[in-house]
Amino acid sequence: MGAVRKLPPITLPTYDFDRLVAFGLAAYQRGDPDAEFLLSKLDRAVTFAAPPPLGGVVAITCRVSYRLDDEPTAHARRLVYPSRVFASEEEISAASPLGVAMLGLRRGDRMPFRDNATGREHVVEIADVGPPRCTDDAVPPRPFDRLLR
Repeated sequence: MGAVRKLPPITLPTYDFDRLVAFGLAAYQRGDPDAEFLLSKLDRAVTFAAPPPLGGVVAITCRVSYRLDDEPTAHARRLVYPSRVFASEEEISAASPLGVAMLGLRRGDRMPFRDNATGREHVVEIADVGPPRCTDDAVPPRPFDRLLR
């Protein structure tokens, strides 16, 4: 497993950041062991308003291709809010250790994380980032959108 010498920068849409901070604080108060990792990651984040910066940032509803621990095969999953996971092989919760590790990264970035369920250390590498999928909760409506309906 290749070491990560310096943590990559984290860039997130403001809307995702705000929702994940609220989720992380509530999870921390409940004693969730993964909440501290989420909150520490968010503490390093730089936020942006839509549209996203060039380069494909891993955000909620993006389809992400990634490799774990230098595996030759890439996996692909859609990153979703914790409340939106329906035990699908196609989705991964943004509050899981792997989901948190991928948040805000770009293609080629590597991020270490610990799976608290198994106690194992891993490194995830982002192979590719697809555009966010348009869903009702992916992006908040802008104030003038209601006037156009």
